[in-house]
Amino acid sequence: MAPPNKDNLFGSKREAALVKSSQLDSTVKEIIASEQMTRERKTARLRELRLEKEALQPPPEPKTKAKRKTAKAVK
Repeated sequence: MAPPNKDNLFGSKREAALVKSSQLDSTVKEIIASEQMTRERKTARLRELRLEKEALQPPPEPKTKAKRKTAKAVK
C-alpha cells in the first residue's frame, strides 16, 4: 500500500472536476430533452385543435369583384 498523501487521501482535484462536469452535462441534457418533448407535445396538441376548428368553420365565400364605375361624360 502506498504511503498516505494528499492525492490518495482526498482524491485528485482534476478527477473531481471531470466527474462534476460530466454530471452537470448529463443533467443539462436531460433537462433540455424533457423541455423539447414537452414543447413538441404542446405543438401537436395545438395543431390538432387548430385543424378541428378550421374543419368546423364553413368554407369562405368567393369574393366578387367590385364593378367599375364609368366616368360621367362632361358636357
